[in-house]
Amino acid sequence: MNRPHSPRAAHARHHLHRPPATRPLPVGLRPQRWQRWAVHASTLALTLTGIAWLLAHHLLRSTGTFGEELPSPIEPWALRLHGMLAQVFLLVLGSMSAVHIVFGWRLKRSLWSGGGLVALSGVLLTSGLALYYAPEHWHAGASLLHWGTGLGLLPLVWVHVLAARRSRPQPPRVSAD
Repeated sequence: MNRPHSPRAAHARHHLHRPPATRPLPVGLRPQRWQRWAVHASTLALTLTGIAWLLAHHLLRSTGTFGEELPSPIEPWALRLHGMLAQVFLLVLGSMSAVHIVFGWRLKRSLWSGGGLVALSGVLLTSGLALYYAPEHWHAGASLLHWGTGLGLLPLVWVHVLAARRSRPQPPRVSAD
């Protein structure tokens, strides 16, 4: 089969056979700066408010005049702030799913850490809703699942970032001969 030997065809063939390490990332695979900051900030804020609630709920209770256990004044505020930040996190997750998650999945990049983040986010969403709307006898289990999963989310975000940095194509090295 004879192919034309035009410079354009030669360039197209050369471009297709370029080694994978030098191909640029598709636009949208690396989230925009505001999205990266929003993911990190919302995840950190959710972790901190969740820990504040845990400490207030389990360690900072006081005893009332009649010997009854009283909640810490920090507890309801930590819970309210945590709920508001959860809404922000869901908006950020939605913005990431439009391009970043779809491209990452199609290109099979950082599948374990990315899939883990999506799965943990789903568990957190479901258990958070269960804490509000499920029958009372479900709350202890949902709470344990929610804060256990939540404490695992922040480290997994960092694992995902590091995995993505390691798999990012590097420009070819030029030797100084």
